[in-house]
Amino acid sequence: MTSIHTTLAYLDAGSGSMIAQILVGGFAAAGVALKMYWKRIKGFFGRGDDEEASTVATATADKPADHHTPQS
Repeated sequence: MTSIHTTLAYLDAGSGSMIAQILVGGFAAAGVALKMYWKRIKGFFGRGDDEEASTVATATADKPADHHTPQS
């Protein structure tokens, strides 16, 4: 037994707009995620030549805090 059913589908302007909005939003979200995790991604695929940046970050983290306390 073989039966053939005709399926009628209709895409109006609102459906097309929604699909376009989903695509644009997806690309925007992917761009933001890539920007947020760029250093991790670069470090994962990198060769380890980025030691200068890590030593600068360590040196600034080790620097004592410059707190100004009022003296009486």
